[in-house]
Amino acid sequence: MSVARFGGVFAAMVTPLTDDGAALDTERIRGYVDFLVDRGVNGLFAFGTTGEWPLLSEAERLAGAGVVIEQARGRVPVIVHAGAHSTAQALRLAEHARGAGAAAVSLISPPFFRLDDSALCDHFAAVARGVGGFPVFLYDIPEATNNDISAELLLRVARRADNVVGIKYSGDSLPRLREYRRAMGSSFTLFSGNDSLALPALHEGADGLVSGNASAFPELLVSLFTLFGEGRFAEAAGKQRELDTFIAGRDASCELSCFKALLALRGAPVGEVRPPLKRASEESRAALRGLLP
Repeated sequence: MSVARFGGVFAAMVTPLTDDGAALDTERIRGYVDFLVDRGVNGLFAFGTTGEWPLLSEAERLAGAGVVIEQARGRVPVIVHAGAHSTAQALRLAEHARGAGAAAVSLISPPFFRLDDSALCDHFAAVARGVGGFPVFLYDIPEATNNDISAELLLRVARRADNVVGIKYSGDSLPRLREYRRAMGSSFTLFSGNDSLALPALHEGADGLVSGNASAFPELLVSLFTLFGEGRFAEAAGKQRELDTFIAGRDASCELSCFKALLALRGAPVGEVRPPLKRASEESRAALRGLLP
């Protein structure tokens, strides 16, 4: 099936680090990019939530983005997450991603401080207009930021910056996806970032999935999306059930460490998570073996 440049399954990448989690591991980044591309993902989403962005320095995010883009070699588009606590830092990250050859950037709502819609609109518009003509995605994960992006706010931002071309929505409201579509029209790209709602989101008109689970098990998400696109809905529903089982089978208290442990078991070692994130216990690691494809 034909997939638009910003559509299909984008793997929300983990960030490969050294075994102690202390530093980026460039060679592991390169090998991990190849692992994902070879398994059929339609794109890469780097340095987002699954990529531990709040625990990385700006220098690490700049250097890591350059390696991911270089290793992808245009085989798939790379969306670099440029979200940050401050508008100035987000703009620096976005400008670097554009210069390094990314296909787009994403911007999360700045977390911690409660911001009203006016402040959020100013933030998003300032960064997007600062890289005018370069595709920008907003990224709504309200449970992590406490700063929700409503359909009304999204439309308001897009009217101020016409290079805002899509949104990744990681909440749990299917009606919200419908609201986004009504507000933004058919040409606006909607990504679902909640894998528990992957298939329902596609039925609601999502263009693709930015999936944390695809960071370690890309084949499952690629298969689900392909079956849906071919109209084989019963088989796609079976893949959603497999995905639900996969999600339920890992320790939710150390999700990112579980992804990294699974990748090590699959022959694509990416090191460990960075403290204070919790590492998977030996019991959790043993259980992961039963989840391998």
